[in-house]
Amino acid sequence: KESEDARPMNVALAGPSGSGKSTLAVTLAAALRHEGVRVTLLHQDSYFRLPKPASYWSTPPEHDTPAAVDMERLAEDVRAAGRPPPEPDEAARGAEQLQIVLVEGFLLLQDEPLLSLFDSALFLRVDREACLRRRLQRSTRSESEQEGCRRYFLDVVWPTYERITLPALDAATLPLSVLDGSQPAQAVAMAALRELEALAPPAAAAAPA
Repeated sequence: KESEDARPMNVALAGPSGSGKSTLAVTLAAALRHEGVRVTLLHQDSYFRLPKPASYWSTPPEHDTPAAVDMERLAEDVRAAGRPPPEPDEAARGAEQLQIVLVEGFLLLQDEPLLSLFDSALFLRVDREACLRRRLQRSTRSESEQEGCRRYFLDVVWPTYERITLPALDAATLPLSVLDGSQPAQAVAMAALRELEALAPPAAAAAPA
């Protein structure tokens, strides 16, 4: 049977839409892999039950709720990511390799069965105006779609965040660190690595000097 020490560390990276979760997750995964940590990165956006709507003007409000995400499939992939490969690579044969399963998404704290799989969580705190600005800037859209994106964010995304995510954050009982996501990306990444070290001492080796 796999030892408890060999079990991977499952980490949730949550926060409002536009807070920089995806960028931070990719940065963390690269830094950890550079230090020899085996990282599996999962994006909640890959588990939406329906295709991305063609327009913000036709996007239903339910698109930004837990019901829109296949939480069961995401949970199964988290479990599967933690299973040892059938043929370990040469580096893993001689020594125990630290493994982290990093899952990023804005609806990770609201589903109890999924939340129970995580050992710890990082939460990016960013205000409404900054999240909206980042969301408007991250894609090229027509003037009409840009306005649709703005209205959808203000009318649906942020109110849903306040109604669903903030109460879930307050109710979370797992080890959780809240980070200031309004800081420059490099500063946020450094802070996240320090928090991972505090939440799980083996991750200390991944913190850059």
